[in-house]
Amino acid sequence: MADYIICNGKIVNGKNEAPFEGNIIIEGSRIKEITKTTEFPSDFPTERILDAKGGYVTPGFIDIHRHGDWQALENGDDELLNRQGLTTVVNGNCGLSVAPVGTEHQKEILGFISSVTGNPPEKYIKEDKSCPAAEFFHAYMDALKATKRSVNTGMLAGNGTIRACAAGYRTGSLTKEELRTAWKQIEESLDAGALGISLGIAYAPEFEYDEKSLIEVLSPLKDTGIPITTHVRSEGDSLIESQKEVLHAAKALHIPLHISHVKCIGKKNWGTKCEEALRLFAQARAEGVQLDFDLYPYLTGSTQLVHVLPPECQKGGTDEIIRRLKDRTYRKHLTEVLKTPSDEFENIVELAGFDQIYASTLHTEKYKAYAGKTIQEIADFTGNDPYDTLYDILIEENCQVTMLDTIASEEDMLHFLKDEYANLISDAIYPAGGKYHPRVYAAFPKVLTDYVRDRQIFTIEEAVYKMTGRAAKPLHLDRGVLEAGKAADINIFHLENLKVKADFDDPDQFCEGFDYVLTGGKIAVRDDRWTNTGSGEVLVRK
Repeated sequence: MADYIICNGKIVNGKNEAPFEGNIIIEGSRIKEITKTTEFPSDFPTERILDAKGGYVTPGFIDIHRHGDWQALENGDDELLNRQGLTTVVNGNCGLSVAPVGTEHQKEILGFISSVTGNPPEKYIKEDKSCPAAEFFHAYMDALKATKRSVNTGMLAGNGTIRACAAGYRTGSLTKEELRTAWKQIEESLDAGALGISLGIAYAPEFEYDEKSLIEVLSPLKDTGIPITTHVRSEGDSLIESQKEVLHAAKALHIPLHISHVKCIGKKNWGTKCEEALRLFAQARAEGVQLDFDLYPYLTGSTQLVHVLPPECQKGGTDEIIRRLKDRTYRKHLTEVLKTPSDEFENIVELAGFDQIYASTLHTEKYKAYAGKTIQEIADFTGNDPYDTLYDILIEENCQVTMLDTIASEEDMLHFLKDEYANLISDAIYPAGGKYHPRVYAAFPKVLTDYVRDRQIFTIEEAVYKMTGRAAKPLHLDRGVLEAGKAADINIFHLENLKVKADFDDPDQFCEGFDYVLTGGKIAVRDDRWTNTGSGEVLVRK
Protein backbone atom coordinates (compact mmCIF):
# COMPACT_ATOMS: atom_id res chain seq x y z
CA MET A 1 0.00 0.00 0.00
CA ALA A 2 1.14 3.53 -0.74
CA ASP A 3 2.34 5.71 2.09
CA TYR A 4 0.83 8.95 0.76
CA ILE A 5 -1.34 10.06 -2.11
CA ILE A 6 -1.18 13.69 -3.24
CA CYS A 7 -4.38 14.63 -5.04
CA ASN A 8 -6.11 17.62 -6.61
CA GLY A 9 -2.90 19.43 -7.45
CA LYS A 10 -1.45 21.29 -10.42
CA ILE A 11 1.80 19.41 -10.99
CA VAL A 12 4.85 21.43 -12.03
CA ASN A 13 7.27 18.62 -12.76
CA GLY A 14 10.62 20.47 -12.75
CA LYS A 15 11.20 20.01 -16.48
CA ASN A 16 10.03 23.48 -17.58
CA GLU A 17 6.76 21.98 -18.81
CA ALA A 18 3.31 23.48 -18.31
CA PRO A 19 1.45 22.49 -15.12
CA PHE A 20 -1.02 19.63 -15.41
CA GLU A 21 -3.63 18.16 -13.09
CA GLY A 22 -2.78 14.84 -11.54
CA ASN A 23 -2.11 12.76 -8.47
CA ILE A 24 1.13 11.45 -7.04
CA ILE A 25 1.43 8.12 -5.27
CA ILE A 26 4.33 7.87 -2.83
CA GLU A 27 5.71 4.60 -1.58
CA GLY A 28 8.56 4.74 0.89
CA SER A 29 11.02 7.47 -0.10
CA ARG A 30 10.12 7.38 -3.81
CA ILE A 31 7.38 8.39 -6.21
CA LYS A 32 5.63 5.22 -7.29
CA GLU A 33 3.32 6.69 -9.88
CA ILE A 34 1.86 9.90 -11.28
CA THR A 35 -1.68 9.48 -12.58
CA LYS A 36 -4.49 11.57 -13.96
CA THR A 37 -7.03 9.80 -11.79
CA THR A 38 -6.69 7.73 -8.65
CA GLU A 39 -9.23 5.49 -7.05
CA PHE A 40 -8.37 5.41 -3.38
CA PRO A 41 -8.66 2.01 -1.69
CA SER A 42 -11.63 2.04 0.67
CA ASP A 43 -9.35 1.32 3.61
CA PHE A 44 -6.68 3.91 2.72
CA PRO A 45 -6.08 6.14 5.77
CA THR A 46 -7.52 9.60 5.21
CA GLU A 47 -4.61 11.20 7.07
CA ARG A 48 -2.32 9.94 4.32
CA ILE A 49 -4.28 11.66 1.58
CA LEU A 50 -2.62 15.04 1.02
CA ASP A 51 -5.20 17.22 -0.69
CA ALA A 52 -3.47 19.99 -2.63
CA LYS A 53 -6.83 21.75 -3.07
CA GLY A 54 -5.87 23.16 -6.45
CA GLY A 55 -2.43 24.32 -5.35
CA TYR A 56 0.87 23.69 -7.05
CA VAL A 57 2.78 20.46 -6.52
CA THR A 58 6.48 20.86 -7.33
CA PRO A 59 9.76 19.09 -6.69
CA GLY A 60 11.48 20.16 -3.50
CA PHE A 61 13.72 23.14 -4.21
CA ILE A 62 17.48 22.64 -4.60
CA ASP A 63 20.05 25.20 -3.43
CA ILE A 64 23.50 24.20 -4.67
CA HIS A 65 25.26 27.22 -3.18
CA ARG A 66 25.16 27.71 0.58
CA HIS A 67 27.77 28.02 3.32
CA GLY A 68 25.98 26.06 6.04
CA ASP A 69 28.80 23.56 6.60
CA TRP A 70 28.67 23.84 10.40
CA GLN A 71 24.91 24.43 10.57
CA ALA A 72 24.35 21.06 8.93
CA LEU A 73 25.96 19.17 11.79
CA GLU A 74 23.42 20.27 14.40
CA ASN A 75 20.24 20.63 12.33
CA GLY A 76 20.94 24.33 12.76
CA ASP A 77 19.19 25.45 9.57
CA ASP A 78 16.88 22.52 8.80
CA GLU A 79 13.72 24.40 9.71
CA LEU A 80 14.49 27.60 7.83
CA LEU A 81 15.41 25.51 4.78
CA ASN A 82 12.27 23.39 4.79
CA ARG A 83 10.08 26.39 5.58
CA GLN A 84 11.12 27.94 2.25
CA GLY A 85 10.57 24.70 0.31
CA LEU A 86 14.23 23.61 0.22
CA THR A 87 14.78 19.88 0.45
CA THR A 88 18.32 19.70 -0.96
CA VAL A 89 21.36 21.90 -0.32
CA VAL A 90 25.05 21.87 -1.19
CA ASN A 91 27.62 23.50 1.11
CA GLY A 92 31.39 24.03 0.89
CA ASN A 93 31.22 26.72 -1.80
CA CYS A 94 33.60 29.50 -2.93
CA GLY A 95 36.69 27.51 -1.95
CA LEU A 96 35.75 27.99 1.74
CA SER A 97 34.72 24.52 2.93
CA VAL A 98 35.36 23.81 6.62
CA ALA A 99 37.31 20.65 5.70
CA PRO A 100 39.98 19.49 5.10
CA VAL A 101 42.00 21.85 7.34
CA GLY A 102 44.60 19.41 8.66
CA THR A 103 46.26 20.21 11.98
CA GLU A 104 49.12 22.67 11.41
CA HIS A 105 47.01 25.56 10.09
CA GLN A 106 43.63 24.48 11.44
CA LYS A 107 43.03 27.30 13.92
CA GLU A 108 43.97 29.99 11.42
CA ILE A 109 41.81 28.53 8.64
CA LEU A 110 38.70 28.08 10.75
CA GLY A 111 39.11 31.56 12.17
CA PHE A 112 39.58 33.11 8.73
CA ILE A 113 36.41 31.57 7.25
CA SER A 114 34.25 32.02 10.37
CA SER A 115 32.72 35.24 9.01
CA VAL A 116 31.19 33.06 6.28
CA THR A 117 30.62 29.65 7.92
CA GLY A 118 30.42 30.56 11.60
CA ASN A 119 32.27 28.50 14.19
CA PRO A 120 32.26 24.73 14.80
CA PRO A 121 29.54 23.52 17.19
CA GLU A 122 30.88 23.05 20.71
CA LYS A 123 30.38 19.28 20.62
CA TYR A 124 33.03 19.04 17.87
CA ILE A 125 35.67 21.04 19.77
CA LYS A 126 38.16 19.11 21.91
CA GLU A 127 39.74 20.33 25.14
CA ASP A 128 42.85 21.38 23.24
CA LYS A 129 40.58 23.53 20.99
CA SER A 130 41.16 21.29 17.98
CA CYS A 131 38.33 20.15 15.71
CA PRO A 132 38.89 16.60 14.42
CA ALA A 133 35.70 16.78 12.31
CA ALA A 134 37.39 19.40 10.12
CA GLU A 135 40.80 17.75 9.85
CA PHE A 136 39.96 15.52 6.89
CA PHE A 137 37.07 15.65 4.45
CA HIS A 138 36.03 12.10 5.35
CA ALA A 139 35.88 13.11 9.02
CA TYR A 140 33.45 15.90 8.18
CA MET A 141 31.37 13.59 6.00
CA ASP A 142 31.21 11.02 8.81
CA ALA A 143 29.88 13.70 11.14
CA LEU A 144 27.35 14.78 8.51
CA LYS A 145 26.13 11.23 8.01
CA ALA A 146 25.64 10.87 11.77
CA THR A 147 23.35 13.92 11.74
CA LYS A 148 19.78 13.02 10.89
CA ARG A 149 18.53 15.96 8.83
CA SER A 150 15.24 16.81 7.17
CA VAL A 151 17.28 18.09 4.23
CA ASN A 152 19.35 16.23 1.65
CA THR A 153 22.90 17.57 1.93
CA GLY A 154 25.91 17.49 -0.37
CA MET A 155 29.38 18.99 0.01
CA LEU A 156 32.03 20.51 -2.21
CA ALA A 157 35.68 20.50 -1.19
CA GLY A 158 37.06 24.04 -1.12
CA ASN A 159 40.23 24.64 -3.11
CA GLY A 160 41.12 27.60 -0.88
CA THR A 161 40.84 25.48 2.26
CA ILE A 162 42.92 22.77 0.60
CA ARG A 163 45.68 25.24 -0.26
CA ALA A 164 45.62 26.70 3.26
CA CYS A 165 45.81 23.17 4.66
CA ALA A 166 48.96 22.59 2.58
CA ALA A 167 50.69 25.96 3.04
CA GLY A 168 48.71 28.23 5.32
CA TYR A 169 48.18 31.78 4.09
CA ARG A 170 51.75 32.48 3.07
CA THR A 171 52.48 34.18 -0.21
CA GLY A 172 54.12 32.74 -3.29
CA SER A 173 53.94 29.48 -5.20
CA LEU A 174 53.45 26.10 -3.60
CA THR A 175 56.52 23.97 -3.13
CA LYS A 176 56.55 20.55 -4.72
CA GLU A 177 55.79 18.98 -1.34
CA GLU A 178 52.90 21.40 -0.70
CA LEU A 179 51.54 20.73 -4.17
CA ARG A 180 51.61 16.99 -3.48
CA THR A 181 49.75 17.64 -0.22
CA ALA A 182 47.10 19.63 -2.07
CA TRP A 183 46.70 16.88 -4.68
CA LYS A 184 46.34 14.30 -1.93
CA GLN A 185 43.65 16.35 -0.18
CA ILE A 186 41.74 16.79 -3.44
CA GLU A 187 41.83 13.06 -4.14
CA GLU A 188 40.90 12.11 -0.57
CA SER A 189 38.02 14.60 -0.57
CA LEU A 190 36.66 13.19 -3.80
CA ASP A 191 37.02 9.64 -2.46
CA ALA A 192 35.06 10.73 0.62
CA GLY A 193 32.14 11.84 -1.53
CA ALA A 194 32.74 15.49 -2.46
CA LEU A 195 30.45 16.42 -5.35
CA GLY A 196 33.18 18.55 -6.90
CA ILE A 197 35.82 21.15 -6.09
CA SER A 198 34.83 24.74 -5.33
CA LEU A 199 37.06 27.71 -6.04
CA GLY A 200 37.21 31.19 -4.53
CA ILE A 201 39.95 32.81 -6.57
CA ALA A 202 39.02 36.25 -5.25
CA TYR A 203 39.87 35.16 -1.69
CA ALA A 204 43.07 34.46 0.21
CA PRO A 205 44.95 32.23 -0.27
CA GLU A 206 43.62 31.22 -3.72
CA PHE A 207 44.39 34.58 -5.28
CA GLU A 208 48.04 33.45 -5.09
CA TYR A 209 47.36 31.16 -8.08
CA ASP A 210 47.86 32.42 -11.59
CA GLU A 211 46.14 30.59 -14.44
CA LYS A 212 49.00 28.14 -14.92
CA SER A 213 49.36 27.20 -11.26
CA LEU A 214 45.58 26.94 -10.88
CA ILE A 215 45.48 24.35 -13.66
CA GLU A 216 48.41 22.57 -12.04
CA VAL A 217 46.81 22.25 -8.60
CA LEU A 218 43.56 21.03 -10.18
CA SER A 219 45.30 18.48 -12.40
CA PRO A 220 43.89 15.47 -10.46
CA LEU A 221 40.54 16.42 -12.04
CA LYS A 222 41.76 16.22 -15.64
CA ASP A 223 39.41 14.23 -17.89
CA THR A 224 37.38 12.99 -14.88
CA GLY A 225 34.13 14.81 -15.63
CA ILE A 226 34.17 16.11 -12.03
CA PRO A 227 32.95 19.72 -11.99
CA ILE A 228 34.56 22.81 -10.57
CA THR A 229 32.37 25.61 -9.24
CA THR A 230 33.99 28.99 -8.94
CA HIS A 231 33.75 32.44 -7.47
CA VAL A 232 35.82 34.24 -10.11
CA ARG A 233 38.69 36.62 -9.38
CA SER A 234 36.63 39.75 -10.06
CA GLU A 235 32.98 40.49 -10.72
CA GLY A 236 33.64 44.18 -11.42
CA ASP A 237 35.86 45.90 -13.96
CA SER A 238 37.77 42.68 -14.77
CA LEU A 239 34.70 40.42 -14.93
CA ILE A 240 35.23 39.17 -18.48
CA GLU A 241 38.95 38.55 -18.00
CA SER A 242 38.20 36.69 -14.76
CA GLN A 243 35.62 34.49 -16.47
CA LYS A 244 38.06 33.76 -19.29
CA GLU A 245 40.63 32.64 -16.71
CA VAL A 246 38.42 29.85 -15.34
CA LEU A 247 37.15 28.97 -18.81
CA HIS A 248 40.73 28.38 -19.92
CA ALA A 249 41.31 26.17 -16.87
CA ALA A 250 38.19 24.11 -17.54
CA LYS A 251 39.12 23.73 -21.19
CA ALA A 252 42.70 22.67 -20.35
CA LEU A 253 41.47 20.11 -17.82
CA HIS A 254 38.52 19.01 -19.95
CA ILE A 255 36.08 19.23 -17.04
CA PRO A 256 32.67 20.88 -16.47
CA LEU A 257 32.61 24.46 -15.19
CA HIS A 258 29.95 26.12 -13.06
CA ILE A 259 30.35 29.85 -12.39
CA SER A 260 28.93 30.95 -9.05
CA HIS A 261 26.66 33.93 -8.25
CA VAL A 262 27.14 35.72 -11.58
CA LYS A 263 26.77 39.50 -11.40
CA CYS A 264 28.27 42.75 -12.70
CA ILE A 265 29.49 44.95 -9.85
CA GLY A 266 29.46 48.74 -10.22
CA LYS A 267 27.13 51.04 -12.17
CA LYS A 268 29.72 51.60 -14.89
CA ASN A 269 29.59 47.85 -15.64
CA TRP A 270 25.81 47.46 -15.65
CA GLY A 271 24.08 46.72 -18.93
CA THR A 272 27.12 46.03 -21.10
CA LYS A 273 29.14 43.35 -19.30
CA CYS A 274 26.09 41.15 -18.71
CA GLU A 275 25.54 40.66 -22.43
CA GLU A 276 29.28 40.29 -23.03
CA ALA A 277 29.46 37.54 -20.39
CA LEU A 278 26.57 35.62 -21.93
CA ARG A 279 28.21 35.80 -25.36
CA LEU A 280 31.44 34.50 -23.83
CA PHE A 281 29.58 31.59 -22.24
CA ALA A 282 27.86 30.70 -25.52
CA GLN A 283 31.16 30.77 -27.36
CA ALA A 284 32.77 28.49 -24.76
CA ARG A 285 29.95 25.97 -25.11
CA ALA A 286 30.36 26.05 -28.87
CA GLU A 287 34.02 25.16 -28.27
CA GLY A 288 33.05 22.15 -26.17
CA VAL A 289 33.11 23.47 -22.59
CA GLN A 290 30.28 22.18 -20.41
CA LEU A 291 29.34 25.47 -18.74
CA ASP A 292 26.49 26.79 -16.66
CA PHE A 293 26.06 29.29 -13.84
CA ASP A 294 23.90 30.45 -10.95
CA LEU A 295 22.81 33.64 -9.20
CA TYR A 296 20.75 34.86 -6.27
CA PRO A 297 17.69 37.15 -6.56
CA TYR A 298 19.05 40.12 -4.58
CA LEU A 299 20.99 43.22 -5.54
CA THR A 300 22.86 43.13 -2.23
CA GLY A 301 25.51 40.50 -1.65
CA SER A 302 27.30 39.33 1.47
CA THR A 303 30.82 38.17 2.19
CA GLN A 304 33.87 38.91 4.38
CA LEU A 305 34.57 42.60 4.94
CA VAL A 306 38.27 41.87 4.51
CA HIS A 307 37.45 41.12 0.87
CA VAL A 308 37.29 44.86 0.13
CA LEU A 309 41.06 45.02 0.64
CA PRO A 310 43.37 44.43 -2.34
CA PRO A 311 45.25 41.11 -2.47
CA GLU A 312 48.51 42.88 -1.58
CA CYS A 313 47.00 43.67 1.82
CA GLN A 314 45.43 40.25 2.39
CA LYS A 315 48.62 38.26 1.85
CA GLY A 316 49.96 36.19 4.72
CA GLY A 317 46.80 35.69 6.74
CA THR A 318 45.05 37.58 9.52
CA ASP A 319 48.09 38.56 11.61
CA GLU A 320 49.85 40.06 8.60
CA ILE A 321 46.73 41.93 7.50
CA ILE A 322 46.38 43.52 10.93
CA ARG A 323 50.07 44.39 11.07
CA ARG A 324 49.75 46.26 7.78
CA LEU A 325 46.55 48.03 8.83
CA LYS A 326 48.26 49.35 11.95
CA ASP A 327 51.05 50.90 9.88
CA ARG A 328 50.11 54.55 9.25
CA THR A 329 52.32 54.82 6.20
CA TYR A 330 50.77 51.72 4.66
CA ARG A 331 47.26 52.96 5.48
CA LYS A 332 47.91 56.12 3.46
CA HIS A 333 49.05 54.01 0.51
CA LEU A 334 46.08 51.65 0.91
CA THR A 335 43.60 54.51 0.89
CA GLU A 336 44.98 55.73 -2.43
CA VAL A 337 44.65 52.20 -3.84
CA LEU A 338 41.02 51.94 -2.72
CA LYS A 339 40.18 55.32 -4.25
CA THR A 340 41.44 54.22 -7.68
CA PRO A 341 39.60 52.02 -10.25
CA SER A 342 41.42 48.71 -10.68
CA ASP A 343 41.78 45.98 -13.26
CA GLU A 344 43.90 44.02 -10.79
CA PHE A 345 41.29 43.27 -8.11
CA GLU A 346 37.61 43.74 -7.34
CA ASN A 347 37.67 47.21 -5.77
CA ILE A 348 34.27 47.17 -4.06
CA VAL A 349 35.01 50.41 -2.21
CA GLU A 350 35.45 52.27 -5.50
CA LEU A 351 32.67 50.37 -7.30
CA ALA A 352 29.99 50.59 -4.61
CA GLY A 353 31.06 53.24 -2.08
CA PHE A 354 31.12 53.18 1.71
CA ASP A 355 27.44 54.15 1.83
CA GLN A 356 26.60 50.78 0.24
CA ILE A 357 28.92 48.60 2.37
CA TYR A 358 27.33 47.43 5.64
CA ALA A 359 29.17 45.83 8.57
CA SER A 360 26.57 43.19 9.37
CA THR A 361 28.51 41.11 11.90
CA LEU A 362 30.44 42.84 14.68
CA HIS A 363 31.46 41.26 17.98
CA THR A 364 33.57 43.63 20.08
CA GLU A 365 32.34 46.06 22.70
CA LYS A 366 33.70 48.94 20.66
CA TYR A 367 31.75 48.17 17.50
CA LYS A 368 28.94 45.65 18.07
CA ALA A 369 26.36 48.41 18.56
CA TYR A 370 26.98 49.43 14.93
CA ALA A 371 26.08 46.03 13.42
CA GLY A 372 23.93 46.62 10.34
CA LYS A 373 25.25 50.15 9.74
CA THR A 374 27.22 51.22 6.68
CA ILE A 375 30.91 52.03 6.99
CA GLN A 376 30.00 55.62 6.14
CA GLU A 377 27.39 55.71 8.93
CA ILE A 378 29.84 54.28 11.45
CA ALA A 379 32.41 56.86 10.35
CA ASP A 380 29.86 59.64 10.81
CA PHE A 381 28.84 58.34 14.24
CA THR A 382 32.44 58.13 15.43
CA GLY A 383 33.68 61.27 13.69
CA ASN A 384 36.33 59.45 11.69
CA ASP A 385 37.32 59.15 8.05
CA PRO A 386 35.53 56.15 6.44
CA TYR A 387 38.82 54.60 5.25
CA ASP A 388 40.29 54.76 8.73
CA THR A 389 37.00 53.45 10.10
CA LEU A 390 37.25 50.41 7.80
CA TYR A 391 40.81 49.68 8.90
CA ASP A 392 40.05 50.19 12.60
CA ILE A 393 37.04 47.85 12.46
CA LEU A 394 39.09 45.09 10.82
CA ILE A 395 41.85 45.50 13.42
CA GLU A 396 39.50 45.53 16.41
CA GLU A 397 37.42 42.61 15.11
CA ASN A 398 40.45 40.53 14.08
CA CYS A 399 39.10 40.62 10.49
CA GLN A 400 36.14 38.40 11.48
CA VAL A 401 33.54 40.76 10.06
CA THR A 402 30.77 40.03 7.58
CA MET A 403 29.54 42.70 5.20
CA LEU A 404 26.50 43.36 3.06
CA ASP A 405 27.18 45.29 -0.13
CA THR A 406 24.63 46.66 -2.58
CA ILE A 407 26.40 46.21 -5.88
CA ALA A 408 24.20 44.87 -8.69
CA SER A 409 21.53 45.89 -11.19
CA GLU A 410 18.09 44.26 -11.26
CA GLU A 411 18.02 44.48 -15.05
CA ASP A 412 21.28 42.52 -15.23
CA MET A 413 20.13 40.06 -12.60
CA LEU A 414 16.92 39.24 -14.44
CA HIS A 415 18.72 39.05 -17.80
CA PHE A 416 21.14 36.48 -16.38
CA LEU A 417 18.35 34.53 -14.66
CA LYS A 418 16.34 34.26 -17.89
CA ASP A 419 19.21 32.44 -19.59
CA GLU A 420 18.52 28.75 -20.17
CA TYR A 421 21.75 27.72 -18.37
CA ALA A 422 21.04 29.74 -15.20
CA ASN A 423 19.79 28.29 -11.93
CA LEU A 424 18.76 29.97 -8.69
CA ILE A 425 20.80 29.89 -5.48
CA SER A 426 20.89 31.74 -2.18
CA ASP A 427 24.65 32.02 -1.46
CA ALA A 428 23.54 32.02 2.17
CA ILE A 429 26.33 32.60 4.67
CA TYR A 430 26.16 31.96 8.40
CA PRO A 431 28.50 34.33 10.27
CA ALA A 432 28.88 33.95 14.01
CA GLY A 433 26.81 36.76 15.55
CA GLY A 434 25.31 39.82 13.88
CA LYS A 435 22.64 39.99 11.19
CA TYR A 436 22.03 37.43 8.48
CA HIS A 437 21.21 38.40 4.91
CA PRO A 438 17.47 37.76 4.24
CA ARG A 439 18.45 35.33 1.47
CA VAL A 440 19.29 32.83 4.22
CA TYR A 441 15.55 32.52 4.91
CA ALA A 442 13.82 33.55 1.72
CA ALA A 443 15.70 33.47 -1.61
CA PHE A 444 13.53 30.88 -3.33
CA PRO A 445 10.05 32.09 -2.29
CA LYS A 446 11.19 35.63 -3.17
CA VAL A 447 11.34 34.63 -6.83
CA LEU A 448 7.91 33.00 -6.63
CA THR A 449 6.28 35.97 -4.94
CA ASP A 450 8.10 38.86 -6.63
CA TYR A 451 8.85 37.60 -10.13
CA VAL A 452 6.13 34.98 -10.75
CA ARG A 453 3.07 36.09 -8.81
CA ASP A 454 3.38 39.86 -8.49
CA ARG A 455 5.35 40.98 -11.56
CA GLN A 456 4.78 37.96 -13.83
CA ILE A 457 8.31 38.05 -15.23
CA PHE A 458 8.59 34.25 -15.10
CA THR A 459 5.94 31.57 -15.46
CA ILE A 460 5.59 29.13 -12.59
CA GLU A 461 7.18 26.35 -14.65
CA GLU A 462 10.16 28.53 -15.62
CA ALA A 463 10.85 29.57 -12.04
CA VAL A 464 10.39 26.08 -10.59
CA TYR A 465 12.70 24.63 -13.25
CA LYS A 466 15.49 27.00 -12.19
CA MET A 467 14.99 25.89 -8.59
CA THR A 468 14.78 22.15 -9.29
CA GLY A 469 15.54 20.32 -12.53
CA ARG A 470 17.99 22.95 -13.79
CA ALA A 471 19.65 23.29 -10.36
CA ALA A 472 20.29 19.54 -10.18
CA LYS A 473 22.33 19.41 -13.41
CA PRO A 474 25.69 21.07 -12.56
CA LEU A 475 26.52 18.61 -9.77
CA HIS A 476 24.69 15.63 -11.31
CA LEU A 477 22.13 15.34 -8.52
CA ASP A 478 19.46 12.70 -9.05
CA ARG A 479 16.78 15.08 -7.82
CA GLY A 480 14.61 17.90 -9.01
CA VAL A 481 11.89 16.28 -11.13
CA LEU A 482 8.58 14.64 -10.39
CA GLU A 483 8.35 11.28 -12.12
CA ALA A 484 8.02 7.62 -11.18
CA GLY A 485 11.08 6.25 -9.43
CA LYS A 486 12.44 9.61 -8.32
CA ALA A 487 12.89 10.75 -4.73
CA ALA A 488 9.70 11.98 -3.10
CA ASP A 489 11.03 15.46 -2.34
CA ILE A 490 7.89 17.49 -2.91
CA ASN A 491 6.36 20.90 -2.14
CA ILE A 492 2.67 21.76 -2.10
CA PHE A 493 1.64 25.43 -1.95
CA HIS A 494 -0.80 28.02 -3.21
CA LEU A 495 1.09 30.87 -4.82
CA GLU A 496 -1.30 33.46 -3.45
CA ASN A 497 -0.60 32.30 0.12
CA LEU A 498 3.22 32.51 0.03
CA LYS A 499 4.69 35.23 2.22
CA VAL A 500 8.31 36.34 2.40
CA LYS A 501 8.82 38.00 5.76
CA ALA A 502 12.62 38.23 5.95
CA ASP A 503 14.04 41.64 5.02
CA PHE A 504 17.22 43.55 5.74
CA ASP A 505 15.80 45.13 8.91
CA ASP A 506 14.55 41.84 10.32
CA PRO A 507 16.05 38.97 8.31
CA ASP A 508 15.55 36.08 10.75
CA GLN A 509 11.94 35.33 9.80
CA PHE A 510 10.53 32.13 8.35
CA CYS A 511 8.57 32.11 5.12
CA GLU A 512 4.89 31.24 5.31
CA GLY A 513 2.43 29.54 3.01
CA PHE A 514 3.75 26.02 2.37
CA ASP A 515 0.94 23.51 2.84
CA TYR A 516 3.37 20.57 2.75
CA VAL A 517 7.06 19.97 2.26
CA LEU A 518 8.16 16.34 1.96
CA THR A 519 11.74 15.12 2.10
CA GLY A 520 12.29 11.51 1.13
CA GLY A 521 8.59 10.76 1.38
CA LYS A 522 8.25 12.13 4.93
CA ILE A 523 6.36 15.29 5.87
CA ALA A 524 8.83 17.92 7.11
CA VAL A 525 6.36 20.84 6.94
CA ARG A 526 2.58 20.75 7.30
CA ASP A 527 0.78 24.11 7.27
CA ASP A 528 3.98 25.95 8.25
CA ARG A 529 4.64 23.61 11.17
CA TRP A 530 8.01 21.88 10.97
CA THR A 531 9.28 18.56 12.26
CA ASN A 532 12.71 17.10 11.78
CA THR A 533 11.89 13.98 9.80
CA GLY A 534 15.48 12.71 9.74
CA SER A 535 14.68 11.53 6.20
CA GLY A 536 17.28 13.61 4.39
CA GLU A 537 20.16 11.85 2.63
CA VAL A 538 23.84 12.70 2.45
CA LEU A 539 24.52 13.14 -1.25
CA VAL A 540 27.86 11.89 -2.55
CA ARG A 541 29.43 11.79 -5.97
CA LYS A 542 28.60 8.57 -7.77
